[in-house]
Amino acid sequence: MSEGSAWDGVAAGAGRPVTVLAGGRVIDPANGVDRIADVFCVDGRISAVVPADEADAHRAGASGAVLASGAVLASGAVLASGAVLASGAVLASGAVLASGAVGSGAAGGRVEGGATVIVDCRGLIVTPGLIDLHTHVYPGLGDFCVHPDRAGVDVGVPVVVDGGTSGVRTFGLARAFVEGPTVRTRVLAFLDPCLLYLATKDFLAHRLEIAADPRNLDLDATAATVEAHQDMIVGFKVRATVTDDPRTSPFLEGAKSIAGNLPIMVHLGRYPYTPSLANLDAIAALRPGDIVTHAFRGHSGILVDDDTAVDGRFAAAVEAGLRLDVGHSGSDFRFAAARALFDLGYLPTTISTDLNLFNTAGPVWSLPETMSKIWALGVDLVDVIAMATANTAAAIGRSAQLGSLDVGRDAEVSVLRVETGECSFTDGFETISHPRRLTPVGCLRGGVWYKATGQFGPGYRVDSLDSGDLSDDGPGTGSRTPPTETAAAGAAHRPPRSVRPAPAAASPPAAPVFPAVATSPNTPGTTGTTGTTGTTGSPDVPVPTAGRG
Repeated sequence: MSEGSAWDGVAAGAGRPVTVLAGGRVIDPANGVDRIADVFCVDGRISAVVPADEADAHRAGASGAVLASGAVLASGAVLASGAVLASGAVLASGAVLASGAVGSGAAGGRVEGGATVIVDCRGLIVTPGLIDLHTHVYPGLGDFCVHPDRAGVDVGVPVVVDGGTSGVRTFGLARAFVEGPTVRTRVLAFLDPCLLYLATKDFLAHRLEIAADPRNLDLDATAATVEAHQDMIVGFKVRATVTDDPRTSPFLEGAKSIAGNLPIMVHLGRYPYTPSLANLDAIAALRPGDIVTHAFRGHSGILVDDDTAVDGRFAAAVEAGLRLDVGHSGSDFRFAAARALFDLGYLPTTISTDLNLFNTAGPVWSLPETMSKIWALGVDLVDVIAMATANTAAAIGRSAQLGSLDVGRDAEVSVLRVETGECSFTDGFETISHPRRLTPVGCLRGGVWYKATGQFGPGYRVDSLDSGDLSDDGPGTGSRTPPTETAAAGAAHRPPRSVRPAPAAASPPAAPVFPAVATSPNTPGTTGTTGTTGTTGSPDVPVPTAGRG
């Protein structure tokens, strides 16, 4: 983000649709930004991030909306171009006042393009668009999948990544659905490299043993599918099943042979019906930049000596650049395992949900709820946000398009509220409390504002919440000490891995099999521009990078 050119971007939007996220605490870890500011979007792209002390005089010029003396605009409300909120009027949280209207407006939902809108973000947190790295969002193919919007814009998350619900032969059907008129969320995908694979609630591919049949692999066909869908496919999700040799998986080795710079994701835990690599054998077989999901599930062999140390193979893999993903799921994240690993210095690289029909009503609920759990365990809020934005974008090789508020890129932006009070969180086995919870207000998806709707946590609905409180975690304080009862859990944690220097690879990575995804001419090619309060983190790590599924 460049302050010098900020108003050039806003001026360029004259006479065109402009959205202003006004007065929020902008946390953009990739750019080292944590301050009160306005985020301006023109024609669906981020055009400027302007500090609060410069923004007031320009909002009216950008919007034409009028907020009269004595009027009240509640957090999350939207005031559209030309609208007038008369003296003494009250616009409720999340309400929309359309162009030319006077009064309280209509509630929620999508704000159509063609008019300037102001979203009042005072007292709220504005972040780069959250990215859920592990979901299952192909309903009709995978019968335990949720609609993409249930994992996405309905809970303030503009971008989700499907975690390998589909193999090669059905991927075209999956893409046709998520690009259809009923889907508003941006969907990316990990591809299962098998010809036929569907993640189903009865594990059909495993029960019929096609998930363990090498005849189900055609690496030429897999490579062709990735090349044809390189704008959507970001890596492979491999079920590391074994055949004759229990120490090697032909499916994992096959994916590695064609992956190049695409990341491979594997999960910890077993599948029914088909044997798979032991957890530590799978970890040892992965490359720097690959991803292990359900990394904090416990009972995986990682923790040894009564949870006071980690296995050497795990330590070596992480040191080499293995990425650790939460992948909460219904039973694949445990506070006890997370505390032990955090105390030993092993934080998540990324936070994800593994959201599916079995956990939307608990214990997972949503990405903001899962982020809140990591916050409750003592991890710094800014780091938590990095784990769902910049780190995730780096993990899938999309830092040039996602994960920060760089000027010129698509306007994928999330708005969160901090709920205060006695907040309870469960991993499905244990319940803990914390004085704060992140709750979604809404998001910009391609510059279009979507108000969060529905249930995102136990007993909480978006419409029932009052404004949040940032008093103990405000920008510029230099102090984000966790509450006393959770401080120990975060005592040993280190900075998010996306902003650490890249580890030295043992040998140069293989040349990518697939061409790089082309970027828009208006999209910066790399992260690393100067921010308003600091410098961005490093670009993607320059090494190869690919519950129930």
